[in-house]
Amino acid sequence: MTATNAPLNPAQWTQILSRANIIITFAPMQKPDFSSILSDSSRAMIDYAVAMVGTDTELFRQLMDLAYGQKPPLCMRAARVADLSCERHPELIEPYLTDMVRQLPKLKDMAVKRVFLHILIRHSWVEDEEALCLMVDTLLLWIRDDNQAIAVRSYALTILEHIAQVIPELKREIAMVLEEALPFWDSTALQTLGKKTIKRLMTCK
Repeated sequence: MTATNAPLNPAQWTQILSRANIIITFAPMQKPDFSSILSDSSRAMIDYAVAMVGTDTELFRQLMDLAYGQKPPLCMRAARVADLSCERHPELIEPYLTDMVRQLPKLKDMAVKRVFLHILIRHSWVEDEEALCLMVDTLLLWIRDDNQAIAVRSYALTILEHIAQVIPELKREIAMVLEEALPFWDSTALQTLGKKTIKRLMTCK
């Protein structure tokens, strides 16, 4: 019996994109160039790129370099492919976690911020102590910044709670920052999430 939900391979994606009048070509045995391939933000294109990456660490590095490059919209597209790729193959992102955290304060593209935090929700613990402290400081700053997207602040709350579960000493500090910031949030959904997070932080031992 053939699995109906099996991931498509690059050849199959090429056929699909060709029927949609999206033509992608590259020389045989040559590594794909994602700066050229990611020509649009469609889900079909993103899924094609994810299938192309597979478990190839060199291709994944190319995506991360493009995401760090902060040249929109390419950086956002590359970040999306990286997110979906490491969702399928978590081992791909592990060598980049510390560097990703160090990049957080430098990020200007809101979409890349959102995608990187979506990755860090699944990989909240960073072994490098200095990088971990930087992540906590950056996220605490972002949740107090009304200029940050709602999704960015929401993901930041989730990551901070994950970290506090490992370092209980941070629970009170995070809760206090949330209590100060919460009244100024203009999103009811975000306020609700903040209140629930505070309650969990203050009740969990």
